[in-house]
Amino acid sequence: MNEGPPEDARTPAQRRWESLPPDAPRDEYFEAVHDVLAEYYLADPTNPYRMSGRSKGAERWEETRRCIADAVDRDGDFMDIGCANGLLLETLMVWAAEKGHSIRPHGIDFIAELVDYARARHRGHEGSFEVANAFYWKPRRQYDFVRTNLEYVPKADWPEFIGRLLELAVAPGGRLIVCHYADPNEPLVDVSAVLEQLGYTAAGRSAAPGVSLAWVDKPAER
Repeated sequence: MNEGPPEDARTPAQRRWESLPPDAPRDEYFEAVHDVLAEYYLADPTNPYRMSGRSKGAERWEETRRCIADAVDRDGDFMDIGCANGLLLETLMVWAAEKGHSIRPHGIDFIAELVDYARARHRGHEGSFEVANAFYWKPRRQYDFVRTNLEYVPKADWPEFIGRLLELAVAPGGRLIVCHYADPNEPLVDVSAVLEQLGYTAAGRSAAPGVSLAWVDKPAER
C-alpha cells in the first residue's frame, strides 16, 4: 500500500496492521487500514507523493503509476477508488492526454482529510469526490473507468468486492481496472490470475516494479 519505514520504526498503528490475522473481522481490518494509512499519508502535507502512497518523488511515482494509463483507451469519466489527495487522477489526466484521450476525474476515499485535498486539487470537480469505504460504497452513478486495489478489502471479500463494482459502478461498455501494490517483503499478487480464477476474462494487463494490474470490460447494453 505504501513505502513505509523500517521494521524498528513501526508505530502502534503499523504494528496493529501487520499483526492482523488473515481471518480478522472485516470492520477490524478496515479500521486498522484506515489508521495506518491516515498516519502515513497525512504525516507530511508538503509531500504530495507521500500523501498518495509514494514518498520517493516524481520518478518513482511515474514508474509505479503510469502503467495504469495503459488501460485508458478512450475519453470518459474515471472513478479512482482510494483517490487519496487526487494526485493519481491529476497525473492520469496528463498521461491519458498524451494518448489523445480526455478523462474527467472522480474519486472516493475513506480518509476525509484526503478527500478535502483531492477536492482542492481538482477545482471545478469538487462534487465528484466523496468520503466512502470502498466495500460499502453505493455509487450515485456509473463510470467509464473504475480503478481499485485488491488490498483495499480482505482477500475473502475479493469476489464480492469486484462483482459489486462491475455491477454497480462500471457503466455498460466500461472498464474495471484492478491493481495490486506489494508492500516491502510482500509477494506481488498476479491480478490477471485472480480475475480469471473468479470467472472473469482479463481484457488487458500491465505491470511495473512491485505493481500488477489487469482490467475487465463490462459488456455494453443492447
